[in-house]
Amino acid sequence: MAICASLTSGSTIYFADPCKDNALARIEAYTENFFDRIGRIDSALLNLPNEINSVVELTGDVSNGFINSILGSLQDELAKQVSEAIQALEKILTGLGRTIPEIIAIETPLIPLVKTLFDGIFCASSKIMNSAKDALGDIFTAAAKNVLNGTACVAQEIVGALTNHITNQVDSIVSPLIEPIRKIFSAITGDLFNFDLKNFLVTGINLTRKIVNLFECDDEKICPASSKYVIDQGPLKDMSETDQSNAWDSIFSGVAISQGASNLATDFEKAYGKWSIFGDPIGDSSSLGPCEFGNVTTCGNPTVSFFGGDGIGGAGNVVLGQIVNNVDTEDAVGDVLKIGSIVGVDITDPGSGYTVAPVVTFQDSCNKGYGAYGHAVIDQVPTSPTFGQITSVVIISEGANYPANVDELPLYISDVVIENPGQDYNDGDGIDGLDIEVTDGRITRATVLPGLGYNGLPNLNIDSLTGFGAILRPVMSVATPQTEIVQVIDCIS
Repeated sequence: MAICASLTSGSTIYFADPCKDNALARIEAYTENFFDRIGRIDSALLNLPNEINSVVELTGDVSNGFINSILGSLQDELAKQVSEAIQALEKILTGLGRTIPEIIAIETPLIPLVKTLFDGIFCASSKIMNSAKDALGDIFTAAAKNVLNGTACVAQEIVGALTNHITNQVDSIVSPLIEPIRKIFSAITGDLFNFDLKNFLVTGINLTRKIVNLFECDDEKICPASSKYVIDQGPLKDMSETDQSNAWDSIFSGVAISQGASNLATDFEKAYGKWSIFGDPIGDSSSLGPCEFGNVTTCGNPTVSFFGGDGIGGAGNVVLGQIVNNVDTEDAVGDVLKIGSIVGVDITDPGSGYTVAPVVTFQDSCNKGYGAYGHAVIDQVPTSPTFGQITSVVIISEGANYPANVDELPLYISDVVIENPGQDYNDGDGIDGLDIEVTDGRITRATVLPGLGYNGLPNLNIDSLTGFGAILRPVMSVATPQTEIVQVIDCIS
């Protein structure tokens, strides 16, 4: 595996998001960072127990949120079911001709039992939170023996193993408190109150909930386009609430299978269940499987993503340049024979409805490349047929070390974006590959001349004795440019 630009290169950070809960996404980030660090070629220099302690502290703090959600959902459901059972009991007793004092006398023993039940759930919260980090220590230690690549699936299995532990603990604390309540109801009405605790814990909880802002007033929240940031790559699209809801469903699917397994042989399996990260697949019926976490054998070319900007759609293919043979003999990814830089984006779907330019991000599946940055250009002319669409992507920095499983082809300038027209230019000023037009000392138009090819991102420096300040950005393509004038987008209003 290639040595990164720094020890933190490729590490994922999540910022606070006032608009949605990103607990699962944060745990995925901590998990991926952990396995990436211990899987590097220089991991022998790491102190594994310290690394485990660090990831346990991070994931443990985040897990307190969904532990509270699990117990809060349980408390709400039990309150609902007890209330419904009491109402049904009163209806039955009234039908049998019992008087109100008689009904009150029958219901009175329930009062201290229900209070003890909800006090027990409150106490369970503290106990389970205190034990969560010890459980996570066991889980990460066991997983570190098998996992080489911290994928999203790995993080979800780790959360599943923790949820299995939580489920067992809640069951051991709460079930004995439910039983005397159930007996009172069953003595009179049969199965009027027959709550399946474990089934509810793994199937009945919706953990995709909005964060409660303790300092929230009536001000409208400002929702960021993304709260996810990768060092040396920039912002990336984070998990939507739908993504996280689907991920939780998959996790609980695995927990349900683990809870129903009859062959849990060891104390570890009984506590955390059977998961593939422990070397024991959880079963074909789980929506988590199969979970691949070995060494990555195929990287593929880098990809581009668009998000934010109030629009939808938007897609493209990365254009690579500066392609060279990969000379890193210690690279663990065998298919990366060539590496290159990102010089452009071929727009395949311009999207629609963009009011501001969306964020543009680049990444590769092996997390090898770094440093490429660019920004999207959108059509902001209301009368234009492409109004609100992405027209191009301007590359500010090419980056380096991106997998390039393509043959190197000549690159051409297909378009030019004038970001700053500058001042004091003259009609005789020029630039290789372009014919520029000057109005009142400003660069107002640039026409691409045919036939000039490049192998990377050219610097469009204007040859002028008096002019200064102009910034022209090339839009690159592998297609031979047209010979007629290419429309130029002037970013200066």
